[in-house]
Amino acid sequence: MTAVVAAVVTVGALGGVASLRARDQAPRLEAGAPAMTPQSAAAECGDGPCRTVTTQTVNGAQVSLLADEQGANGRFQAGGQLVQTSITELGARVDASSLSCVAASVSACLVSAPLNGGRIGEVLVEQDGEWNSVDKPYFSGAGAIALNNITGTDAPEITVVESAPVLARVYTLAGAPAGCTKKYTYASQIRGWPNVRLTAADLRACP
Repeated sequence: MTAVVAAVVTVGALGGVASLRARDQAPRLEAGAPAMTPQSAAAECGDGPCRTVTTQTVNGAQVSLLADEQGANGRFQAGGQLVQTSITELGARVDASSLSCVAASVSACLVSAPLNGGRIGEVLVEQDGEWNSVDKPYFSGAGAIALNNITGTDAPEITVVESAPVLARVYTLAGAPAGCTKKYTYASQIRGWPNVRLTAADLRACP
């Protein structure tokens, strides 16, 4: 199974991600409370009001993952912006572990959830104060998708662990391949498993 879910969604390209520079210092990123609470704004998730599934703080601003009571009809909220999540439209159900963000010159958040025995995730990128969804969900048959800075640029990368063969593929925010790990016998041999955190030294040309 390829890392990108191409059969169920039209793959769109992220055009014009800001040119990457060496990052001097990562801006502050704080995790928020995971409790699901009623959303005070008038946002609706499906047929009812949205509920806050989890929050994080990126560069001093709070971002939230909203959904209905079943974790469906997801919404990503940043300030006055409300972005519908494509993975819940595909059948995934979000929970308190579904949101991870990396603050950088080009900040990004990953919304992911279990689906069909693996894990599906979509990326949202912040530029000039505005968040936009990258219209290209990723699927991991091994159940692990991560967002972290691997190559030392001023933007994080997406790591997708495959199950056959067992290896991790790394993508830039624009969706371009950034390298792969070697093949492993078991996914648990990948650095940081199950919270995968690769380094640049782990990467090589993809098979």
